Amino acid sequence: MTLSDTDRLAIFDVITRADEAASRRDADSYVGLFTSDAVLDGTQGLHIGREALRESVGPVWEAEGPVTLHLTLNPLIEGGQDDGHAVARSVLLIVDPATPPTIRVTAIITQELRRVDGSWRISRRTVASADRG
Repeated sequence: MTLSDTDRLAIFDVITRADEAASRRDADSYVGLFTSDAVLDGTQGLHIGREALRESVGPVWEAEGPVTLHLTLNPLIEGGQDDGHAVARSVLLIVDPATPPTIRVTAIITQELRRVDGSWRISRRTVASADRG
C-alpha cells in the first residue's frame, strides 16, 4: 500500500510527539499515542495494553537520568498490509543535554501504526539494541 503525503506527515507527527512526551516524562501523553491494545517490546521487556505501558515507562525513563532528550533519526515510513496500517523504522538517540551533550543510548525502533477513528496510533513499538558487536 502506498501512503499519501498527508498520512506520512501524520505518522511522523505521532512519532515526534512520542519523543517529546518521553523527553518531558509525560506518561499520559505518551500512552495516548498508542492503541488500547498496543504492544511495547524489546530491550525493556514485553508490555501489552496502555496501562502496562504507563507502568513501564516511568522506571525506564528514571534509569535514563533526570533529563534526557529522545530524538528519532531517519524514519522510513512504509504502507502496511492495507490502508489502515503502516510501519515506521528509525534510529532513536537518547541524549543527555548537559554540557557537553552525551549520547546515552542508541536503539533501532520499529513501530507498527494503525489508523483509529481517523488518527494514526502506534499499535506496536519494538526497541532493539543498536549495538552491532
